[in-house]
Amino acid sequence: MAMARADFFTGIALILLSLYVIIESWRMPRLEHLKVHPLSVPGVVTAFVGMVLLLFGIILVIRSIRRGGHRLKINHEGFRRLFNHSGNQRLLLTAILTMGYSIFLIGTLPYWLATGLFILVFILLFEWERGLNGVQRRRGLISAVLIAILSSAAITLVFERLFLVSLP
Repeated sequence: MAMARADFFTGIALILLSLYVIIESWRMPRLEHLKVHPLSVPGVVTAFVGMVLLLFGIILVIRSIRRGGHRLKINHEGFRRLFNHSGNQRLLLTAILTMGYSIFLIGTLPYWLATGLFILVFILLFEWERGLNGVQRRRGLISAVLIAILSSAAITLVFERLFLVSLP
């Protein structure tokens, strides 16, 4: 029953996310001034991914409802157990980091810097281990910084040069 309930919430979240993705992909530049073929504009792949997410979200919700996952029965103790579970804490932290990235960093800082900072903080929060000595900490920090720099550069170049998306 707990899995059916989790599937219900996950399905609803996927449906909402996919609708947002579809709407935003429609708003992406169409590049008419470059005489780009309509099926090669940046929003096509994004819209397709959004439609697939929407389909899977709907399937997940329907399967969950058939198994009774829509009967929530949330009480104070259940709510507290929900947030004490380490997987849910990691999910909540991921959501907070992602929203912070998209709301506060994107548009405020150059895209490559915002993305690099996001990746760096994400790696440090989720991969950092307690009890490391000084050499291991430095090695982990250097590794995280290198991954953030290389990932940010690769993502920026792929979107700007390959997909022709103007980044904020």
